[in-house]
Amino acid sequence: MNRHENVYGIQMAATACVYNLTKGAQAKMLHPTLLRHVVQSTLNAMANFPIHLQLQKNALLTLCSDRILQDVSYDKYRCATLVMDCLCSFEDPSMNRMCVAICSILAAKIPTRLTSKLGVKPPYMVKLLSIVHRKTVTKQPDMTLRFTLSALWNLTDESPETCETFIMDGGLKLYHMVLENFAGNSAIETKVLGLINNIAEVPHLRHHLCDSLFLEVLGNLLGSPHIDVSYFAAGILSHLACHGETTTRYDADLRGLLDKLSAQVQSWEAPDGEMVAYRSFKPFEPLLVSEHPEVKLWAVWAIQHVCARNPARYCAMLERESGSCLIRQMEHDDTLTRDSAVLKIVSNIVKLLDSERAKRKGAELILTCDMDEGGEEVR
Repeated sequence: MNRHENVYGIQMAATACVYNLTKGAQAKMLHPTLLRHVVQSTLNAMANFPIHLQLQKNALLTLCSDRILQDVSYDKYRCATLVMDCLCSFEDPSMNRMCVAICSILAAKIPTRLTSKLGVKPPYMVKLLSIVHRKTVTKQPDMTLRFTLSALWNLTDESPETCETFIMDGGLKLYHMVLENFAGNSAIETKVLGLINNIAEVPHLRHHLCDSLFLEVLGNLLGSPHIDVSYFAAGILSHLACHGETTTRYDADLRGLLDKLSAQVQSWEAPDGEMVAYRSFKPFEPLLVSEHPEVKLWAVWAIQHVCARNPARYCAMLERESGSCLIRQMEHDDTLTRDSAVLKIVSNIVKLLDSERAKRKGAELILTCDMDEGGEEVR
């Protein structure tokens, strides 16, 4: 493939061979370095022959591998771009499904500055929203719809520019239709609310969410028996409650929803696995200093959940950012003495932080001792 990059016949046959050699159990036996070369050659073929459907399909089949998408190091931004170009070029159902599946995973693995570059490209956003529209109108809650919703959710994560593009291209109106047509489908509701939560994190975009109809829908979803649906509805509400002047005319609606939020959060039983993943705790910082105790309650519950499920990642993240200082200040905040639910969770987070810090110090001490025993100078 590398020797004959511009010979279509060779690339066509080679992409088919590569797929058959890397699929299934065989892929587990291949070294990641070899798989990286496979991906690079496959991406080159996609770039050199963008209008050849079968070659593009062969390439997508190769890339649609858990091992390649999760474990192999390569230029994931380039891969996502080529896959999105493919999605925009062909109207083939199986290719659509593979494209959005690949993008839904890669969008969570590339830096936010690059997801923003992807998300703001008009053809990409228009294409993704057109798939959602078609599946919603025909009421097909299939894997293509789910992958597309996941891709949009990940592309808008901590990307105000992509959130704005989504809104300007009619995404919010479409998502209201999705919630209406797939009411009770918790998997779809979670993905929709996850993206709207990304919008709610952006202060200058929150006014798009402040209308009585949406607040009514949000209130219904807040009471969902599915914790992930209820969780994201509560997150959206928490961010809206911090918005200030724009929400003044909806104060009565928000006040009632905040009372419901508090009761709902205290009724949750934390799931065994990670329900959500965060790139940063920065969006939580305004919530931790909110005047509304209900907002603080949701924020600390969310932080405790991820820190308890993955302390190595999230406790370190909290320490690197301002979150750790804010949490420790809350532990000694006299104004919170009446909010026992908040204080209890704050105390649990501090214990998790202290425990993880002690583990790190212990690991550093062991490493120092090992170096000393090895005869190296310890400084």
